[in-house]
Amino acid sequence: MRKGKRRTIRHAQQLGLPEDVVLGLPRLVLHGNSSMTLENHHGALEYGSTRIRMRTGLGTLTILGSDLSLARMGRHDMMLRGEIQTICFDGAPETGAAGSRCRADKER
Repeated sequence: MRKGKRRTIRHAQQLGLPEDVVLGLPRLVLHGNSSMTLENHHGALEYGSTRIRMRTGLGTLTILGSDLSLARMGRHDMMLRGEIQTICFDGAPETGAAGSRCRADKER
């Protein structure tokens, strides 16, 4: 871990701030397998009824399922609905690099 990142984490802890917010990390909240909220995203890369790909600070987040739809899309948060079957991170941060290694994605 980089020295600057460790310092940021230490300051966040001292101030009682959530590390994910300070570092801009994505936060996922699943509501069973029927909906999901994602905070701290950096935009959509792909959107369809069976696959949604989002840019995050950790790389590309791929959500696979059926009847997927965006219930809400804000500048930094989004909510999707549908039958969520697979969620995986892939690629380098912020690049949205193509070539997903998501196992279920390759099977489609």
